[in-house]
Amino acid sequence: MDRSPARPMFDSDDPLSIVLEGIVRLGWALVRAIGAILLAAARNPVPAIIVVGLAIEGYVLGSRFLIWTAIGVLLALITWRLAAPSSFANTAHPRLASIAAAPWYRSRWAKAASRNGLVASDHQFNGRRAEQSRLPRIRRVRVTRAGVHTLQLSLPAGLTPSHVAAQCDGLAHALKCREARVVEDRPGRVFLELHRRDVLAPVIRPSPPKGQVDLAAVPVGRHEDGEVWYMRLLGTHVLVAGATGAGKGSVLWSLLNGAAPAIASGSLEVWAIDPKGGMELRPGLPLFARFEDGSAEQMCLTLEHLVTLKDVRARELAELGARTHAATPASPHILLVVDELATLTAFAERTIVRRIEQALGLLLTQGRACGITVLAAVQDPGKDVVVWRDLFPTRIAMRLDNPIQVDMVLGEGARDLGATADHISELTPGVAYVRVEGTRTQRRVRASYLTDADIAELAVRSPRPTPVRLAAAAAVEGGEVA
Repeated sequence: MDRSPARPMFDSDDPLSIVLEGIVRLGWALVRAIGAILLAAARNPVPAIIVVGLAIEGYVLGSRFLIWTAIGVLLALITWRLAAPSSFANTAHPRLASIAAAPWYRSRWAKAASRNGLVASDHQFNGRRAEQSRLPRIRRVRVTRAGVHTLQLSLPAGLTPSHVAAQCDGLAHALKCREARVVEDRPGRVFLELHRRDVLAPVIRPSPPKGQVDLAAVPVGRHEDGEVWYMRLLGTHVLVAGATGAGKGSVLWSLLNGAAPAIASGSLEVWAIDPKGGMELRPGLPLFARFEDGSAEQMCLTLEHLVTLKDVRARELAELGARTHAATPASPHILLVVDELATLTAFAERTIVRRIEQALGLLLTQGRACGITVLAAVQDPGKDVVVWRDLFPTRIAMRLDNPIQVDMVLGEGARDLGATADHISELTPGVAYVRVEGTRTQRRVRASYLTDADIAELAVRSPRPTPVRLAAAAAVEGGEVA
């Protein structure tokens, strides 16, 4: 950075000129200070009103009354914290923490940003060379209920979200945080999320679903910000990728637990294929309308039967002039679960493998509009294993072996934006990164954990109805349905 002094406003050594320049500069500094105060008040109206009210109170009633008011507010907060800790944690604590954290981050930000290279420079030539360096500016500091510190940054021209994302590791260390991630806000602005502790470290217990479930938002677990993690089933296919022990089973069972009311009512039908001999999915047998864990030939027939059903529904939708399928007990949405996609074709004959690949290709390219969702779990997301990877709109990256696999699952550049799935601990199965629908933003989540007893209770509590709905498809195929 060029440290050369600024050019004087008046090119003269005359004392009067120096005094005039000082007065002008002082006036301009006052104008800027007043403008900054008004802008801060406009962005934070509630704190501004409180400060103005206290100032008026102190001026009118005296400083002693102001002190007693402050003591009363402090006692009220303490009483609130002791009497209703949950309400205090959800309402007051995030706001108080934001007020306390803002000065600390603003005092350290310039040094942290400049030493990590987040500098945009202007070069001008006005008789001599002058250089001005600009840093991202903190617009707002917010602390969520889960304890995530979020800095809203305004980026100067010349810096992009990718520049900030590339320096996340350095910023995390400089700001004393465990991890930093970038979330795009709007052109010229980003959110820098600072995670001071791992809020997803504790095991998340499943909650029994109540009432009807929306298949566009099935509760599965929890986001890192404390909000519920919902997964879409309508109009999508889901790919779950993770190494052995990463917790792929947690995602599958949490999804079935969240969708249990729809299974019990008949508006959702689950077809399950377990190439590992039923080790993972057989405990939930009462939930499934179709279950295969035997030979590759039988699994292939199941896929081909679903393709036949897809064709029947496509003709029905065309006759009705409809573009998408509406799930009802008479014509349910179908979720096809394949526990280990690679194993499905690893040991089958080549002719069966070609039939499986053809059936899966048809379901992935044409099944969404017909009310069919494919959920596939894989250990290796390589192209040679998942040849249809780009046909899965919803992708979940659990613990993976290397950074390249992260971009394979979530898309190019996902890891640079903070999706460090290759750094997920083996001690936290069920933790994953997902892409927020319609954006490049990556969110860290954790699926709830169902024990064997929970799965058994789920199978008893929410069994599927007797399948009497697939007669049309059986007639077309000429075979049995369930």
